[in-house]
Amino acid sequence: MPGKVDKAVIGTAVTSGTAAVTAGGLTAAGFTSSGIAASSVAAGIQAGTGNVVAGSIFATLQSLGATGVIATVGTVGGIGLGVAGVYGGYKLYQKLKAKPKI
Repeated sequence: MPGKVDKAVIGTAVTSGTAAVTAGGLTAAGFTSSGIAASSVAAGIQAGTGNVVAGSIFATLQSLGATGVIATVGTVGGIGLGVAGVYGGYKLYQKLKAKPKI
């Protein structure tokens, strides 16, 4: 049965993974720190929309990309996944080490 630390690490891994995937997905869609990437999904949406309304979902994503928040979230998410992976490896090592040899 998982203990409190195990549950905390699982929660960290899930949250970090979600952050990393979301950040990667938004960057891949074209919301970058240098603006909307040419020939991207975001560029296509912006071309079809025309004027982007302030406060809209597109404007918010554009703002997150331009301020570099997306890159930061992706990096932090990756670090969180790395920490969770190391802890998981440690727990597996402990389990295998404690297993009696035949």
